[in-house]
Amino acid sequence: MDNLLVKTGSSLKTFFTELGGISIMVFKAFAAIRIRHNFIPQIIEQFILIGKKSLPLVVVTSAFMGLAIGVQVGFQMTGFTPHWIAGGMILRTILIDLGPITIGLVLSGRISAGIAAELGTMKVTEQVDALRSFAIDPIGYLVTPRLIAAIFSVPALLVFSNSIAILLSYVSCNMTIHITWNEFVQGMRYSFYVSDLMTSLIKSLVFGVVLISLGAYFGLNCQRGAKGVGSATTLAVVWASVSVFVLDYVISTIVFYA
Repeated sequence: MDNLLVKTGSSLKTFFTELGGISIMVFKAFAAIRIRHNFIPQIIEQFILIGKKSLPLVVVTSAFMGLAIGVQVGFQMTGFTPHWIAGGMILRTILIDLGPITIGLVLSGRISAGIAAELGTMKVTEQVDALRSFAIDPIGYLVTPRLIAAIFSVPALLVFSNSIAILLSYVSCNMTIHITWNEFVQGMRYSFYVSDLMTSLIKSLVFGVVLISLGAYFGLNCQRGAKGVGSATTLAVVWASVSVFVLDYVISTIVFYA
């Protein structure tokens, strides 16, 4: 029993220590936005890396997500259920939950891991120390441009993801229950709420900031050697994936029940 309490206490101490370190780094990164004009080339580069280069993966993932939702919703439609209801069910499901979660998980594997590996390698090869020797703040130079790029690129990716998923879900529904486009649109118009759209965008914005922050934190604090870089990358992906589900629940609860 004592051993269990010691392990639990140690785990909680590690968790809150990491959480405090991440919070401090995020605060410093946002504070450095005041000199954002010095980072324009880095912001553009990161916008292309996070947004443009993630688009093919997002398109493929969203397309098959939409097809799967269409099949499952079509399967749930009985002979007594009007087909047009499927449009509203699919729209709200994608906007509120599946769209943001899909984006968060896809980017946690691609962006968080990539940033942790890149910054971890810079830390191990002492490039981060070299920045400090030139009086350049590593957080402002390495983290802030990525945060600014994520604030704009992740919501844009979500718009593409939701649009593709909804369109392909209609195709899937049309093949399973032979719903027409007019019926599908009727269901979407009946069930659409602006709050659903805003919730989706807010989730994508928060996910983008969190995924970048976790990748940068574990990368900048990795241990020496290749093993340290690998461990930092693993921690970034694990923390990012769990954070997506936790934050999805928290934001949904605040928006719909507060």
